[in-house]
Amino acid sequence: MNKTTVKTRAIVLHSIKYGDNSLIVKMLTEESGLLSFMVKNVFGKKSKMKAALFQNMTLLDIVSESGNGSLSFIKELSLAHYYKDITTNIKKSTIIFFISELLSKTITESETDTALFDFIFNAMIWLDEAENDYVNFPILFAIRLSAYLGFFPNIDTYSEGSCFDLLDGNFKKNQNDIYQMEPELSRTFYEILEVTRPCDSIGDSLKFSSSHRLTDLETHRLSLKERRKLLEHIATYYKLHVEDMRELGSYEILKTVFEN
Repeated sequence: MNKTTVKTRAIVLHSIKYGDNSLIVKMLTEESGLLSFMVKNVFGKKSKMKAALFQNMTLLDIVSESGNGSLSFIKELSLAHYYKDITTNIKKSTIIFFISELLSKTITESETDTALFDFIFNAMIWLDEAENDYVNFPILFAIRLSAYLGFFPNIDTYSEGSCFDLLDGNFKKNQNDIYQMEPELSRTFYEILEVTRPCDSIGDSLKFSSSHRLTDLETHRLSLKERRKLLEHIATYYKLHVEDMRELGSYEILKTVFEN
């Protein structure tokens, strides 16, 4: 059997226990796209690959080996970034839970997408290092992610008083559809889209590293009611545009944590 060895950065999306001492881990890798790994003996005292290294959204450097089977194996790994705040900050940990669920339910293709990988990788580092003004991060992340997934809202259809139609991604004058935002919230959504819309050059506005656009959105003060409604609409928008996508269970937890 031919085996392929690859050295790559990787982002843990989800892991489940397999047997008494192993994990099956789904990761987004920079070099090979979405892969599932069998990681054995992670709960053993002498194991070099501890279960803690496979928490949701952990950033890793790995050397992987794959053959003709559906599962790959990890030969070597180390942390690509050590989280300084995410693991102990309840609000950031809840955001991570939301982000990992969103990615697990939307990234289903195994093709390599380095731009998408860089976006997620940089976003996690930004969140970890942010000292404040990250309360809008879930909204910002989900909107920017939609550009990589191919259904970023059509901002050019906006006009004063129009409503955003979640079903077709356009702004419309009529206000009768059940999948429409009300005009006032649609205007707020339009202003956020203006901040996050892709640029002509690979999308500087979609990067989290040293982008003034990120600061613009994070200082855009949304009321609690606006934030809750926008999260609800965005969750619906994803359900309408991602095939077979189920409810985001983490949405309710996220909503509760950010009320306190």
